[in-house]
Amino acid sequence: MAAVIGAVAGGLAGAAVEEGTTRKMALEITVRQDNGHIVAIVQEGDPREFRPGDRVRIISSGGESRITR
Repeated sequence: MAAVIGAVAGGLAGAAVEEGTTRKMALEITVRQDNGHIVAIVQEGDPREFRPGDRVRIISSGGESRITR
């Protein structure tokens, strides 16, 4: 388990074949793990999904990580 330190909303640009560029909402979530380490993870999502102090889980698979409650 870990606690969210901060979440910042931004835009991720991705190239879409034949449609130009699309934008998706993304978050950069900074997390303090129970062992004291701090990590930042960028993922798609709603900026209202996480708030400072929320207890979260870091799910890692195949070299990618996501934050979930």
